[in-house]
Amino acid sequence: MKKIKSIYMIFVVFLIMIIAGFLLLYGYSRISLESLLMETALVQLEHSDSLLDQKVKEIEIEADGILSSDDLRTLHGVINARWDAYNYVTSVNAMKEYLESRQKSNVGMGEFILYWPKKERLVSTLNSSQFDREIFEEIETNKWMIWENEIYFVRCLETDYDRHDDEPYLLIRMDRDYLYGLKGMASGMRGGGTMFLTPDERSFLSVHGVETVLQTAVRPWSAGAYKITVGRTDYQILGLSASKCGLRILTYYPIDKMMEPVGRITWIMGISLGILLIVGFVFMVLYNKNILIQLQTITEKLRQVESGDFTTQITELPDNEFSYVFDQFNRMVTRIRELISTTLKEQQLRSQAELRQLQLQINPHFLYNSLSYIVTVAGQPKAVTDMAVHLSRYYRYCTGNKSMATIGEEISYAKSYLQIMAMRKNIDYSLSVPESLYHVKIIPLILQPLIENAIEHGIEGRENARHIYIKVHPWKKQTVRVEISDDGNGLSEEEIERLTERLARKKRGEGESVGLWNVNQRLINYYDESARLNFGKSIWGGLLVSFVFLPGEKIDDSIDCG
Repeated sequence: MKKIKSIYMIFVVFLIMIIAGFLLLYGYSRISLESLLMETALVQLEHSDSLLDQKVKEIEIEADGILSSDDLRTLHGVINARWDAYNYVTSVNAMKEYLESRQKSNVGMGEFILYWPKKERLVSTLNSSQFDREIFEEIETNKWMIWENEIYFVRCLETDYDRHDDEPYLLIRMDRDYLYGLKGMASGMRGGGTMFLTPDERSFLSVHGVETVLQTAVRPWSAGAYKITVGRTDYQILGLSASKCGLRILTYYPIDKMMEPVGRITWIMGISLGILLIVGFVFMVLYNKNILIQLQTITEKLRQVESGDFTTQITELPDNEFSYVFDQFNRMVTRIRELISTTLKEQQLRSQAELRQLQLQINPHFLYNSLSYIVTVAGQPKAVTDMAVHLSRYYRYCTGNKSMATIGEEISYAKSYLQIMAMRKNIDYSLSVPESLYHVKIIPLILQPLIENAIEHGIEGRENARHIYIKVHPWKKQTVRVEISDDGNGLSEEEIERLTERLARKKRGEGESVGLWNVNQRLINYYDESARLNFGKSIWGGLLVSFVFLPGEKIDDSIDCG
């Protein structure tokens, strides 16, 4: 289930990453396009401004040429000399022709005017009667001036030879059509435009619509970039410093309209992304339904089998490839259940064989020696009675048909065996078992082989050895520990290691001890590997044999002493 959730989390993270990437791409595209549009508009604006500056220089150079022309000097001499109507008319006509030719050969120069203030003489390429003479009250030499929404360059012919001479002023008007051409050139953006502002921040050319609002939106104007909102539309405005003629060029364009391509691409990408996400979600749902849920089902069933439930089955078979997998799972669980049943039966037969082997393992010499002892003490009725009682108890338990015993029964059986051996041999034994453990279940015929091994290989192998100590006590994690100690010669660490290795074999070797190997195998088979026999040194230096088992309520039905 965690993996299924992780897959959904991966899908959600992937979705978030796509949306975040889409937003970043949209933001980056918008910023990049805005920067590119601004650069383009600025290039157009600077180009128009450079053309305006170039025209200003051309007009100034043209003024120098006209003021130094022979026609002007001739006319100036006629006007300042004694009056001669013929010469004056001839010189004026010649001057007009010269000015008209200069106007035709220079684009952007709308009118040439010569004016002698003292004589009040005026020569113009246009009708002089339409000219407002009040302009001459404001003129200054070598200056640009704006008069009645027209822009003029003024230069005076300065003569040093006659201080009282009437020096003429030349006025060259910049053609408005030329400025409109520059305006159209700078207005390259769709929905945008260009404005020429005078030093008093009025529009030099006619304005309309949004230009009227933009003209007054930001004041004072300065070189740089501005963003202004008019209504619900954002405008980008770029401005340069004023040129020498006093005009400042501003260009503007609506940002949203220029961003429409990005918006359209964004909508197309958004719709495509939405379709992809919907398709991906549908595939995720189908994947969840046809794969993840099936995997979850078989995982849960496998966990039930792992916990020991071999009756579980998958009843709902899907209409896909998992149908075959689920059917094979059901067959597998059924087969495992049959194998376990067969294994239990085999284990039962094996346990019965082990128990019968232990029963057959009763040494006939033990019975013969015990009966000989009875014959020997025939004159001692109490000794005969005690031996007979112990023998009857011993053989009744040994040959009984018990599948499971208690620790109390095992201790009683061991005590009968020890009492018989104590009557025949010089043996001293002690038992330490809490009464609280008497009812604890244990497989039968476990202690006696260990005690017999202690007597035969421990006590009888060492002179003056006679002690056997049996201890049963609670151990770690609700287990029980059983210990059998003697004061015999014991075993070295190497001998203990070799003995442990022999007992761990699945098959007993020829000539090896039957009792220890059977006990060890029965403990491992019924409990687990942790219940195997362990060996060490006793408190007397002899051998200590111990094992630890976890009591349970299960019955060892595999044992049948009958």
